This record gives sequence, structure tokens and C-alpha cells, in this order.
Amino acid sequence: MDDNERMQTEPGMLHRVRAYDWGTTALGPIDRWPQALRTAVDITLSSNLPMVMAWGPDAQLIYNDAYAGFAGGRHPYLLGLNVLAAWPEVADFNRHVLDTTLAGSPLSYKDQPLVLFRNGHPEDVWLDLDYIPLRDGEGVPRGFLAVVVETTARVNAERAYHRAREQVELALDSGAVIGTWLWNVPDNQVTGDHRFARAFSLDPVHAAAGLPVEAFLDRIHPQDMPEVELRIDQSMREGAPYRCQYRILQPDDRYLWVEASGRCEHDEQGRPTCFAGLMVDVQERKLAEQQQRTMINELNHRVKNTLAIVQSLAAQSFSGAASVESAAEVFNARLISLSHAHDVLTREHWHSVLLSDLVAQMARSHDFRGSERFDIDGPRVRLSPQNALSFALALHELATNAIKYGALGDRGGGVRIHWFVGEAHGRRILHLDWVEYGGPPVLPPARKGFGTRLIERSLNPARNGAVSIEYRETGLACHIAVPLPEVEE
Repeated sequence: MDDNERMQTEPGMLHRVRAYDWGTTALGPIDRWPQALRTAVDITLSSNLPMVMAWGPDAQLIYNDAYAGFAGGRHPYLLGLNVLAAWPEVADFNRHVLDTTLAGSPLSYKDQPLVLFRNGHPEDVWLDLDYIPLRDGEGVPRGFLAVVVETTARVNAERAYHRAREQVELALDSGAVIGTWLWNVPDNQVTGDHRFARAFSLDPVHAAAGLPVEAFLDRIHPQDMPEVELRIDQSMREGAPYRCQYRILQPDDRYLWVEASGRCEHDEQGRPTCFAGLMVDVQERKLAEQQQRTMINELNHRVKNTLAIVQSLAAQSFSGAASVESAAEVFNARLISLSHAHDVLTREHWHSVLLSDLVAQMARSHDFRGSERFDIDGPRVRLSPQNALSFALALHELATNAIKYGALGDRGGGVRIHWFVGEAHGRRILHLDWVEYGGPPVLPPARKGFGTRLIERSLNPARNGAVSIEYRETGLACHIAVPLPEVEE
């Protein structure tokens, strides 16, 4: 059975993490894990990229399914191990990673060479590695989160090309290389094959006959020209190998990323005579690198935002509480509501969320699936991720209060949740009404609790949002107004 078949038949990492006996480790049982650790584990397990994290005094490993495939025969035995013991052959490297991230600094490596024993024998591998510190609720680094992308295949392919020049024609036919050129330096005539000419949007006939080098340089992105000129100058003056990545303007005004490599030959007096080389299409690689950087930045942003929300919820839930037990119950309920909102966002890849999905999630989380106690109506409206989290928390507080004191209690009342998009002062505004009916009369509280303040403040009034709450004999009524484009239709 090969690795793919084995991965398809074995339990996934979500199951393994839940089934693992963490109570015998320094991390303790899962139900006692701090929220920062839970959030990091959720992010790791839900990612399609190979990700691994280490946490706690023993730097214990937790990883996802994609990383399990990378680990080869070491999986599933890596789960819960100390990172130094998990990969003893690179313990010094991982010690440096631990020391750096626990000091609060990120690390990044491109094509990092390592020797790993993944399947019982040494393997030379190359990896793109990005590490960010993982912090607890007080901001103290407790471990790291890593994105591990193996580049061995690409590195080996590049090295094989340089070792075997005869592979150039094969690469040309396969489309990996998109052009070759020869520059007659004294005459300033560059000749190139038809692929090279088309990459620069030039006539292949003219390129085959020879054109001034400026005809090609004029098509290169202005921001890349200083580096191109520097590399050419170094090769011509010092005889250094030429290698440079740059963008070429295309007929549709887009830019194509390429990597050019070559060498300048010199005569006996050291004067440059000819400059030969080839060009490789690296567009997909560049897009992948950009996507990886974006993912790391988004990951940092989401973790920081989530920890900030959790810290605020914790501070307010426990402040002035009658008992630790009651505060913990309220705090846990709010965390569950936040987690449900994260579930909806994850299904939508953190782009935007339908307001109707959040309302439905709120009903399910309060055991009202299929209940007739909600009258829900409104157009298709999408919320930004930040507003989605705010709406989810507000809806949770409204539902919790309605169960305890209002129309969703034992008297059999209900709630109308209606929304529409209007316009005011040239701006589109989302209006949402929560109106309770059939329940007991509600009176204004002597002082505002955190739930009310959360409803009023979480929807960002600083950006012209507004929340109003009325205490009626028929039940509580709440009106929320949020301006677009914070919300997308």
C-alpha cells in the first residue's frame, strides 16, 4: 500500500488529535486547553497546506493531514512528541527555531536543505519553511506554527538542468523553458528563438535575425530593471553566472514572471564577446509564493483578532460576576458562539458570510432547529469576516437574554428577525430588527450588563453603525444599522 492509499484509509488528524490521551502530557486534557491553543489547533487542522505546531514546555507537536503526508513513515508517531525528539536528525535546526520563536520572532527559509529519515533511510530534502510564534492569552510566546512546503522536486529539477545542458531541448519541448538567446555584445545584436521572441511580444523573424538588446529591455517592468542591469553588469565585468527574475509586459497589459540565466564569454583581453542564456517561466511559482505570503499574513491577522476578542470576552465575563462558575458558564457559551461563527467563515474560506447563515447557526446552537418560534425574513446579504463575528456575538447575546428573560422562555413566545438594505445620505445601510413577541414584559435593567454593551459596541459604531434597544411590554426590540460596504450584497 503506497502513502496515498494509506492516508485515505487511516483516520484523519482531527480524529487522532481528539483521541490522543493528552491528559498524560504537559498539555493536559483537551477540555482544559487555553483558548489560544484551541484556536491554533483549529487553524492547523483546517488548513490545506502542510502545517505543524509545537506548544507548551515540552514543545509537543500537533499537525494536519497535509503534514502527515509529508512526514511519511514517521506518521502517526510524531503526534504529541517533543519536536527535538520527533526529528532528532535536525534537532539543532529545530532548537534554533524554538529559541527564536519563543523569543517572539518569526523565521522564514526558502529552499532550506535538510537530511531527514522519513522512511527509514536518509533523504536530501529542500523545504520552504515559515514559522510564526504562538502566544497565549497574555501575549507570551508558547510555541510556534509552521507552514512546511517541500520544494525538493523543483530544486532537483533545477540542479539536474544545470548539470546536463543536453536537457535544454527536452525542456523546450515540454514548455518548462520558454526561450533561449545569444547576445553578440560588440555588435549589440540579440538573436533568440521563437519562444523567446513571443515572450517579449516581438516578431520571431526579427528576433531570429537579431535586434538591439534595448528592444528586449524595454519590455521589462521598470521596477525590475535596476536588478536586471546590475546582474548583466556583474556577468560582463566579473564573468559571474547571470541569473535574474523579472516581469515582462504582455500584449494584454499583464506581466509574466520569468527567470533568466546565462553567462557572458570574454576574449583574451577580457572584453565581453557573447552572452548566451535561457529563460524559464516562473509565473506559477511566483503566484504560489505570493499566496503563501498572503496566507501567513492572514493567519497572523486572524489569530491576533481572535485572541483580542477572546481576551475581551474573558475580561468582561469574569468582571463583577457573582461566582467563578457562573462566569465560566457565560464565557464558555460566548466562546462556543464565536467558534460557530468561525465554522461558517471557514466553510466560506474567510471571504464573506451570508447573514441568513449566521441567523440559522444561532438558532441551531440554541436548540431551535426547525422551530416555529423564529420569523426570519430578509434579502441575500453578505457580511465581511469582522462584521460576521460581531453579528454572531450580538445574536448570541440577544438569544441568551430572550431565553432567560424574554420571549424564548417557557411561555412559548417568539422572535421576528427581519432585515433589509436601505439608503441614507448616499450610502447603503443594512437594517436588522430583532423583535420579541408573546413573552413576558421586559423592563430596562438598573445598569447595563456586558451582554448589552457587547450588542451595542461590537457592531462598530465608530464606522457609523448604530444599535438601539427598547424594552417593551411585548418583549425586547433591537434595531441594528450597519453601513455598506462593510456588508456586501
